[in-house]
Amino acid sequence: MTKAKFGIVIAVAVVCSLAFAAPALAWTHGNFSATTDACAGCHVAHAAQAPKLLKTGPTQTQFCFMCHGDGSVSAPYDVKDGFTSINRGTDKVASTAGGFVRQWVSGAVYNDVTSRHNVWGLVGETGYTINEATKQLAIPGGVNAFTGDGFVCGSCHDPHDGGTTPTSGYITGSATSPNPRLLRRAITVQDGTYNDLYVSFKFSSVGTFTYGDPPVDSEVYKVDEYVSGSTRWCGSCHNKFMAPTNSGHQKYYDMYRHAFGVQLDPSYGYVRSGTYRLPADTTFAGTPLELGADKTEGTADDVLACLTCHRAHSTTAQAAGWASNWPRSEGGTSSTSALLRMDNRGVCFNCHVVTENGTVQYNLPTP
Repeated sequence: MTKAKFGIVIAVAVVCSLAFAAPALAWTHGNFSATTDACAGCHVAHAAQAPKLLKTGPTQTQFCFMCHGDGSVSAPYDVKDGFTSINRGTDKVASTAGGFVRQWVSGAVYNDVTSRHNVWGLVGETGYTINEATKQLAIPGGVNAFTGDGFVCGSCHDPHDGGTTPTSGYITGSATSPNPRLLRRAITVQDGTYNDLYVSFKFSSVGTFTYGDPPVDSEVYKVDEYVSGSTRWCGSCHNKFMAPTNSGHQKYYDMYRHAFGVQLDPSYGYVRSGTYRLPADTTFAGTPLELGADKTEGTADDVLACLTCHRAHSTTAQAAGWASNWPRSEGGTSSTSALLRMDNRGVCFNCHVVTENGTVQYNLPTP
């Protein structure tokens, strides 16, 4: 190995170190060596507080929040409170996936979430629960159910998959390269396993975060665009919702459902002042299409995906009026905001408006 290459290896190892040990020379989630210290970031051999020799608990949510919430300084991505720390932790960028408890807006302002993926053990800002009855086993829009601890952070993320070293540009998981954001490449639900789930994102740098002792500044990245793969990935659990073309006119499973993976021809005029791209503001209003194979906005490759209408972790959108009084197929009512990106059914209006007060706004097919 040349001196230059050796220097690059050492630099990468130092940049990826975490604040659990001093000096640490590995990621907690990957880049392990034969003498890695990273195992000790999460596990302890003889004094564990949770199953699988985890350092804290009692639920997986509490364990993950040790770094990704509760004011910890060991990771920039705070999925509890909906922000990413940058510039040595002095500034924040709003999370595009949402916080499980609240969503950072600006300064000391946070909005409470109105719906979220209910990971077991999370009951809100004031505490946790280990009540077995609170495990989330049912899957809305899915034919299977969770077993064991039910729905947890690890249902979607693989903490040992190594992640993908982000760079500004497009990143896609594969059989040899982990998905971005540690998303699982295989998901097991009840007796079924769904393999080869590869997701592509566009990332960009938003600043730096300080790791390790002595401190080292490392780049921090945000998701700018969804490129491909998210519908099949989400559909591993919510398979009833992964409906094909024309399913709005033909039953899919037991109901008529909105189709996904639909290509929207640019001649429809659906690209309008960035409306369909992931917005930069903290309300996350809008309906961003996946870019498709050509990775170019405003072309026939752009498709409707799950994340066009919904956010991954949570939403602060409201549901009222007509949007709150239709029975749900799995029981209950639609008063939940259902992880939607916009208030009420704004995600529908954003695509399907033909006229408003006699003025043509969009030229998409009406529902």
